[in-house]
Amino acid sequence: MKFKVLIFYSDLAQTPENNDFVANFLNKASKSLEYEINQKSGDKYQLDIDFLHLKKGEEGLEPLFKKIESYDGFFITNSHVVVKHNQTILEHIKDKDFFYFHTVTSIPVDRHLFYIGHLDRPGQIAFIKNEVNAFKKQNIFFLHGEVRTHKNITEDHGKKANFKDYSFKEVSEPEDIKRQVNDILSKTNKDDLIILDIGLKYFREVFAYLEQNKLKNRVVNLFGSLENRFQSISFDLIQLSTQPFYSSLSLDDLMNKVFDEEIETERKTLLLDSVWRLEIPILISQALDKCDSDDDFKNKQWSEKLRSAILSFDGKKDIFIGKRGHLGFDSDGVNNIRDNFAYIFPNSLQTQDYKTPKIFYRTQFHSVEGEVQKSRVMYAYIDILSVANIDISSKYWTAEFFIDIVSHFENPIDEIIFNNLSSLNDKFTYKKVWQRDDEDNYTTQRYYVVANFDFVPKAENYPFDWQNIYIAMTVKNDNEQILQPIPLDLLDHEFDIGEWEIQSDFSGVKFQKNRLFQDADLKKSVSISSENRVGWILKRKNNATLFKIGIPMSFLIFLVYYTTFSEYGNSGSSIGILTTTFLSAIALYFSVEKPEPKKLTIVDLIFIWFYIVNGITVVVCGISSSLNENIFYNSNLILKFIIPLSLLSMGVFLVKRIKGSRNDIMLDRDV
Repeated sequence: MKFKVLIFYSDLAQTPENNDFVANFLNKASKSLEYEINQKSGDKYQLDIDFLHLKKGEEGLEPLFKKIESYDGFFITNSHVVVKHNQTILEHIKDKDFFYFHTVTSIPVDRHLFYIGHLDRPGQIAFIKNEVNAFKKQNIFFLHGEVRTHKNITEDHGKKANFKDYSFKEVSEPEDIKRQVNDILSKTNKDDLIILDIGLKYFREVFAYLEQNKLKNRVVNLFGSLENRFQSISFDLIQLSTQPFYSSLSLDDLMNKVFDEEIETERKTLLLDSVWRLEIPILISQALDKCDSDDDFKNKQWSEKLRSAILSFDGKKDIFIGKRGHLGFDSDGVNNIRDNFAYIFPNSLQTQDYKTPKIFYRTQFHSVEGEVQKSRVMYAYIDILSVANIDISSKYWTAEFFIDIVSHFENPIDEIIFNNLSSLNDKFTYKKVWQRDDEDNYTTQRYYVVANFDFVPKAENYPFDWQNIYIAMTVKNDNEQILQPIPLDLLDHEFDIGEWEIQSDFSGVKFQKNRLFQDADLKKSVSISSENRVGWILKRKNNATLFKIGIPMSFLIFLVYYTTFSEYGNSGSSIGILTTTFLSAIALYFSVEKPEPKKLTIVDLIFIWFYIVNGITVVVCGISSSLNENIFYNSNLILKFIIPLSLLSMGVFLVKRIKGSRNDIMLDRDV
């Protein structure tokens, strides 16, 4: 059975170039997912994924409606990013059979609808309460539109003498917005707290006022996306978001399939807010895998079966892991896995205009099974000194590096688990270099470390191979601590690495679903574990190997081809030369390094090709010379064409294989 999936993207308030970049990625990624899913599902089901790039505003709805009208039966689609347009879309398709995956909390529940947002309102309110309590002696300015957090925050803090409440509900014109913002902020002191729950066109004026007047107030922003929209952020901004700033390794693998070259960090950041749409076909595929192929799809109630399969990801017995996040649904189709991340924007990382990288704020609040949990953040930054002994056969590599750990622990390195320490050649030594006291009972401690780490080698393309080496880290107590993934802008890629070249680096998180059976009655449950990985994709410098193999092999190939020009009377000498070249090739093969003997590398293929060409030439020469002169010369004439043609074909095959080396590198896999 074939299922129609429509993914659409509507232009955002950014440059046309950026909108086209995001849309192009979503389009290509959709086709890549469609191919992968359909290859895996076989005859059980097929997904037909369409993509639409829409203009901003109501103008973009017409092509969307036209596309939907072309669908005869059941279809699946995502919601619009502009809240008000979703009601228009739902009204237009109300008579159709569909599933609609949205992120709008105000849309009522329905059998056709699934809420896949991660908004953690209790976590946001707890964070605001913590900040307000820290500013008891200063004024607190709350600018809002009388929506979202307005009711909760004013009920909690509205009666406090230092709390000042300003509504922008009736203000919409740009000049009025600017005038009111300037009037409000002119009343602030440098140590006052500013809380914002207003849209982009409002807080843009707040940011502009603070920058123009060079103010350093702490600002907590509760709504909207900031990525690539501000030239710089020099004040003390904390942004609350449902989206992690880091990428999953699974998503990195998808990006590597779509883009031929490594994309810049700011480009990658652009994509992170939009890839939630790609979770939908993956979720549908995993739900369809739970259905019985014949009974469920032939039943008239198959859409209910599919809905039940989706709801079976309930967050307890099973959890959906996507490219970007996790989902677990209640009986109404509402996601119950919520996220709340607090970010700051260090000035030291803002190295160019409109590039404002963010990191975790030291204190985080988020909901876990209905209870708000407070966590402290640990920061670990790695400075590689050298990499040595990348051993493909033993599957480990050696690193010498500094690690700077920012935390509130006395010995923070004891709180970090390095998950891929070598099991074959166990080595991990460290010593503390220095310690510095920071704010809020945090310290920065530098350690010097030498360790061996496991990795998964790809030996097939040796000596033109690419390898992926990495360091995997987690914290011992992930209930109370969060280990921040290393930001892409802080990755180290300038260090001694011997016979290798660094092609790219990466930092992300690998998620793993763990199925558990608890208690004596073996209750089934599931949990998600994660580990931070920082690593490098390497390409071997193969100059030495080329000299060792290329020069003697070229000479041997010349000798083989030379024998095809021999005279009939000298056929015995030709056979002697060919026998010598064959034995020489065997000796040369055993003198060449073989990193993983059980796998056929490019070196093995080159020698196999030579043995075949040499062997055929010997056999043809021997048999034809024993028959007659005419057959001998005709056979040599054929060989004069076959040998260069086979050499050319082998060369083309190897070039294609070598060019595909990068595609063989998968970041989201275990040792």
